[in-house]
Amino acid sequence: MPFPWLAGMRVTAERLNEHNPVYAYKSVNEDRTNTTTVAPDSDLTLTLGDGVWDIHAMIDYAGTANSGGIRVSWSTTMTTVSLRAVQGPTATSTNRLDTNMRSAVHGMGTEAEYGNTQGSGLRAAAREGFILQGPGTITLEWAQITSHADPTTLSDDSYLRAQRVG
Repeated sequence: MPFPWLAGMRVTAERLNEHNPVYAYKSVNEDRTNTTTVAPDSDLTLTLGDGVWDIHAMIDYAGTANSGGIRVSWSTTMTTVSLRAVQGPTATSTNRLDTNMRSAVHGMGTEAEYGNTQGSGLRAAAREGFILQGPGTITLEWAQITSHADPTTLSDDSYLRAQRVG
């Protein structure tokens, strides 16, 4: 479908829906233990069509005093249009109320670390955003900051949102 609409184009359901956001939701809480090597998430992946896509991620997570927070990166088969904006608790944050925040830009494969050493009932959140050109896939990859038998949990409140913008 061409973007934007051009004069004389027919109004169809497909054209009306092509600019609606597309979501991937975390279906259940997922724990990772004893690893600092990022691996693909089982739910937070999207396959997107041709076009320019504005991508936003909500990363809702928790770690214990031993496992620390979460280490995040992305794998994609799409063309990167912008740097990745990251915002969340610094890697050394010890609780979800810590006011030390990380706000930076990185490449897609760069690992960003977000801290929180409180239990799973006291979760923290990080947000990331970037622009990609498709078609292709985008997948969140994650692990613990510090390898430990105590889990780091990616919550079922986490999601990935893509909006076609071009």
